[in-house]
Amino acid sequence: MDTPISRAEHDEFCRRMESENQRLADEDKRLGRRVAELEDTTKQIQALTTNVERLAVSMENMAKTQAEQASRLDDLEAMDNLAAINANVEKLAAILENYRETSERQEKRLEVLEARDGEKWRQVTGYIITAIIGVLIGLVTTHLGL
Repeated sequence: MDTPISRAEHDEFCRRMESENQRLADEDKRLGRRVAELEDTTKQIQALTTNVERLAVSMENMAKTQAEQASRLDDLEAMDNLAAINANVEKLAAILENYRETSERQEKRLEVLEARDGEKWRQVTGYIITAIIGVLIGLVTTHLGL
């Protein structure tokens, strides 16, 4: 602090700070867009999950209704028709299971995407802290004359 810096050094420092601030602003915008995209994807997945749950409830109600009808039809129809109803119920159950698996896969993918951004943020924060500590140690050793 004994030696004042020149105007050119000050101007260069200002340019570097402006450049760094612009880079950080651009990074902030980029991350903002990515978060917005993730939020949209999350909303879509939630809507899909809700629709799948509604479909599951409807299918369960339909399966119950079919089971009730099947018991009434035992007296009226041959066993072939009941087998067809059972096959349809099995097909519907398979479709429901497919929707559930798809939803689970999408949830896992979303968790991986969210974890990746968090990891990058922690990494950037670590680099910044390391740089600050390095500068402080440099200043202390310079000040002590080591």
